[in-house]
Amino acid sequence: MMMEREHVESYIRSRPMLSRLTHLGRGRLEKLHRMLYQNGPGKGTFLSLPFDQLIEHGAAHIFKWEKENLTDISVTGRGSADPRTVIELANKGGFSAIVLHPGIVDKYQDLLNLNIPLIYKIDGHMTLPQNPSAPSTIGSIREALKLGASAIGMSFYPGSESTKEDMKRIGCIIEEAHMSGLPAVVWAYARGPGVSDMGADSLYWVHYSCVVAESLGADIIKTKFPEPVKGQKREIYFNYLRKMAKKIAEAEKYIELEPEEELTEEQHIKRVKLILDAVPRSFVVVSGGPKVRKDPEKAIATTTKIVMKAGAEGRIIGRNFWGVPINDGLKYVKIVTNIMNSPQFHRPFNIRMQDSY
Repeated sequence: MMMEREHVESYIRSRPMLSRLTHLGRGRLEKLHRMLYQNGPGKGTFLSLPFDQLIEHGAAHIFKWEKENLTDISVTGRGSADPRTVIELANKGGFSAIVLHPGIVDKYQDLLNLNIPLIYKIDGHMTLPQNPSAPSTIGSIREALKLGASAIGMSFYPGSESTKEDMKRIGCIIEEAHMSGLPAVVWAYARGPGVSDMGADSLYWVHYSCVVAESLGADIIKTKFPEPVKGQKREIYFNYLRKMAKKIAEAEKYIELEPEEELTEEQHIKRVKLILDAVPRSFVVVSGGPKVRKDPEKAIATTTKIVMKAGAEGRIIGRNFWGVPINDGLKYVKIVTNIMNSPQFHRPFNIRMQDSY
């Protein structure tokens, strides 16, 4: 236990400390401080509630509550994916921030507690028979400032058919956000032809996506938990890595990190730390992933412990928080918050805001 604590402490020390990033400028620094220290679990950790799935996945999210609650939904029209329900959860949950699309912010801002930092999700895409290759920009930095946003959120899909053009789009949004004193939060998810065939959430693609996001200027990177590659995808994945090894021999290291047996907690931590080490000046938060069907309390706690022990700043969990009745969602939020409240995961902030200016 003592050795594990020492490892965690060294991993945390290797991560970005806000007090060392004063070159970001007062605007970004204050907003990051608000999310990392003044709201949510605090002490330099981050727990956000994203609600961008109505555009991304469709209106079927309205049915996500358990069967016995469907009567209430039919009477009130308020299921789990109703913006009013999600905002109620946000107001009660004690989050570092909430993520909303432009129209949702505009229409429901009167319900949102003003103390909750807003991540203004500036883009999105619909789920269609043939998915578009890149998100569309549907908002503006000017509107985000008007609505009091604390950060700009955007999705970047390395591997899509429009990657080249989308890198320019993301770069321009980040540049404008930074000029306006707003941090940039990048959803870095590998997607596209060929990528999904070998595991878009594999260690290689999560690692690569985060590196690209930091290179584009992301202040906070939202990424996937690096999942083990199994089944038919495994051979495709390994063949691709061997092909990449002809250019960069070290690419075969990813194969060594993909044993056939189930990964231990220590192995999972090693894989997540590899990702974090590649982006030492960006805060990294790990998504909640698909809806957990089996023992969600255990699953959420297990993943949170792994990413926090590896040195990540926190989590950004949507469907597994708002996709259940509010009382259950609040119970899951408390589980994650209690883990993040462990002193071993705290980051000191040793300066006053005015000391750097």
